[in-house]
Amino acid sequence: MKKDGEMKIYLDTCCYGRPYDEVRHSQERVETEVEIILDVVGLCKALGFPILGSITLKNEIYAISDAQKRRDIVMFYNYAVSEHVKMTNDIFCKAQELNVPGMKKGDPFHAAHAEAANAMFLLTTDAKFESAAAKLNLSVKVITPINFLPEVERWKRLLT
Repeated sequence: MKKDGEMKIYLDTCCYGRPYDEVRHSQERVETEVEIILDVVGLCKALGFPILGSITLKNEIYAISDAQKRRDIVMFYNYAVSEHVKMTNDIFCKAQELNVPGMKKGDPFHAAHAEAANAMFLLTTDAKFESAAAKLNLSVKVITPINFLPEVERWKRLLT
């Protein structure tokens, strides 16, 4: 692993929303995901790893109907994201290619943005997205926070 900023991470919308989910304190898995997501953001900042944002993320966040939750998620997104990946025709076309069963509407766009920016990992709390992406030939690893925990532990050791 390189410490020079080449390790780029993309979190999809569900990761930004997870800390504000109502079920957070009643489901152990959700609370664990929240802890990992917050660790990832903090470690990326401490280690200088860019967190990527996109118009797809912004559009999905701004479509959240609960005004307070939307404000909280916008603040978290703005805090976390250090680089913005601009939408291009290539990204749009790649997203069309990636639109396969198991992916929700925005998933192909998240994957296409992450790939275009040479992200190493795309974090999602959606296991169906992780599973669908695993069947594709992607240069980015789509992974849930729980499955990403070993990487987070490695990052923590870089700081000690």
